[in-house]
Parts: sequence; structure tokens; C-alpha cells
Amino acid sequence: YTTRDTLSLHDALPISDGAVPELSFEHELIMVIINEGHTDTVMDAARSAGAAGGTVLHAKGTGAKQAERFLGVSIAEEKELIIIVSKASEKAAIMKAIAENCGPGTPSGAISFSLPISAVAGLRVLEDD
Repeated sequence: YTTRDTLSLHDALPISDGAVPELSFEHELIMVIINEGHTDTVMDAARSAGAAGGTVLHAKGTGAKQAERFLGVSIAEEKELIIIVSKASEKAAIMKAIAENCGPGTPSGAISFSLPISAVAGLRVLEDD
């Protein structure tokens, strides 16, 4: 089991002997950290800019300062993490819509960042008419 076997198994990055695969970043992973309970507000903003959907994960924030303690137990702020896969060409508009409608200073307190995706498998593709 090697990295090369994994990549060729999924046909995500075809590799010929000795060749370095060319990476194409047609998609981006947008990660948005928000205060708990604001998923609908953030996803409405993202959808208004072209996002098809997202995945929500429960999270706890630790922040720069030490978490408050109650009876010796650390209390961390509840957060949600929204993960959105978008076309690279739509990423900036989606992130801008989230920042303008739900960014820091709003009840959602959204902080977002993106990462390039080198390959995607199993993503629903919407064809242009």
C-alpha cells in the first residue's frame, strides 16, 4: 500500500512511470467556522453566490485565551464548521457573500478560508444548459 497505489486506484491523478502529475485546481474547499446555530444564515449567503450546498460539523473553539472553567471543568465555546466544495471560479464570490453577510462582528461571526483541491471523486456535477 503506497501513495502511488492509492492515487492510481482512484484514477484521481494518473501517474506514468517517473512522471510528475500535473495538478489542476478546478475546485476549492471553503471552510467556514461559525458560532453555533447560524448554519442557515451562512448557507443562505453562500447559496446566493453560487454554492450548491455544504457539510456541517460540530466543533468547539479553544481560542487564544484559556477556556473558562466551571467547577474545574473547561468550558469551550460551541462552534460549527461548514465545508463547501465549489468551482474555483465561484470561490471568491462565495467567500465574499459570507464575509459581507455573516462575517466577524455579526452574530454568526464567520471566519472562512479556502484550500485548493487537486482531485474530486463522487461530486455531483451540474451541466450547463
